[in-house]
Amino acid sequence: MPQKSLLFLTSISKRVQRTSRAMKCSLSYHGLDTMWSFSCSLFLVAATAAISCAAPAGPALRTGLWVTQKVSEDGGELEFFANRVRANHQLTGVCLHIPWNQVEKEPGKLDFKAVDDFVAVLRDVGMKYQLCLKPGASTPSFVYAEGAQPFKTRVVNPHRPNFGQEIMIPVPWDSTYQQNFSQVIADLGERYASDPLCVSVVLTCANSLSAEMHLPKTREDLAKWKALGNYEEELLEVYKKYTDEWAKAFPRQEISLHLSKVLDLPPEFCERVIDYGLGKYPDRFSIQNCQLTGRREDTGMMTYDLIQKYRDRAHHGFQSLASLGGNGERMGSIELAVLNVVHATGEYWELWHGDGLRVETCAAVSRAWEEGRRLGYDAYKKKLISDGKYRTRDEDHYRAKAAGRANSARASAD
Repeated sequence: MPQKSLLFLTSISKRVQRTSRAMKCSLSYHGLDTMWSFSCSLFLVAATAAISCAAPAGPALRTGLWVTQKVSEDGGELEFFANRVRANHQLTGVCLHIPWNQVEKEPGKLDFKAVDDFVAVLRDVGMKYQLCLKPGASTPSFVYAEGAQPFKTRVVNPHRPNFGQEIMIPVPWDSTYQQNFSQVIADLGERYASDPLCVSVVLTCANSLSAEMHLPKTREDLAKWKALGNYEEELLEVYKKYTDEWAKAFPRQEISLHLSKVLDLPPEFCERVIDYGLGKYPDRFSIQNCQLTGRREDTGMMTYDLIQKYRDRAHHGFQSLASLGGNGERMGSIELAVLNVVHATGEYWELWHGDGLRVETCAAVSRAWEEGRRLGYDAYKKKLISDGKYRTRDEDHYRAKAAGRANSARASAD
C-alpha cells in the first residue's frame, strides 16, 4: 500500500480509537459497547478497501523510456537494432511488436525464431521487454480459411503507407478466430512468461492495424457493425475474456490496455474494460495513451482524460503520437510532451522506433523529463511560458494544415 495511504489509514484508525474510548464510557451503561466496536471494525475494513482501490497495489513494472520495435526476419534490421540498443544507455526497455501472421503462417506451426533473435539481443544487454502480438489485419489467412468471419474495410489513416488499401480483420467475437488466437497467446506464454526480462504484454484481441482499441468506424463500417448485433456487449465480453487469457498466460507480467475510441461508443465503454481489469488484476493492469503530443496540452483528448481519471488507481504511461525527428510538426516539441507526461504522472514513455534508437534524442527527452519531474507541473509550465516554448490549443495549427488529406479519415484513424 502506498505510504500516503498508510499514513491516512493510521490517522483514521487513531481517531476512531480515541472516539471509541470516549463513547464506550457512555455506551457501556446501555450495553451498546459491543455494537460500537463492531461498527468501528466495519469502518476500518471499508476504509482499507477504499484506499486499496485508490492506488495500484504493486510497484510499476515499467518505468522510464521505452522504444517500439517491429520484429523482423531481416538480418540487417536485427543487426542495426542490436548496435543501437547496446549504445543507448537511456533506454529502459523495448516494446516488441509481433505480427501474428509472421509467427504462424500455417495452423499450429509456430516459428518464434525472429522473436527469439530480438529477445536474445535484449538478454545480452539485460534490458526489459514487452510483447505485443498483433491480430487484426495481421491475422493469418488460414484463420479465415477455417471459417472465421471477416470484416472488410479500407485504411483511412493518411499517415499510413497503405492508406486507401483494402484490408480484412476478423470479427472479434467469432469463435474460430478466438480459438486460434487464444492458442497462440498460450504458446507465447509458455515460451516467454518465465523470462524475468519479459515484464509486460499488450492486451490485444479486438484490433485493426495497431495494438490500440481502434476498429474501423467510417459511416459504412458502422453500418456493417450494427448489422452484426449488439457490438458493445459483444466487445465487452471479448475484452473480459482476453484480459483473463493474457493474465493467465503471463501471470507475472503487466497487462497493458492501449486506449482509443472504440467505434461510436462513449468513453464509458473503455471505463468498463478498465474497471474489469483493475478489479481482477489491480497490481499489474495498466492503461496507455498512444496519442501523446507536444503541440499543446492534451487535456480534453478522450484517452488523455481517461489516464488522468484513473492515474491514482491504475499503472499508466504514454506512447508518442509521432516521431520527434524531422520537422516534428505532427508530434510537437519535447518540452510540451514532457509537460503532458508530468501532468498525468506518467510512469513510462514509449518513443517511436527512430527516436528511441537515437541516442541524442533519448538524451534530450531524458533531460527534459527529469527537469519536468523535478519542477512539477505548475512550475514547469511557468518555465515553458517564460521561455516561449508553451503553446495554447489555439496556437496548434497542425490539424488545420493536415485537414486537406485527413478529412476522409475524420475520427477513424488507426
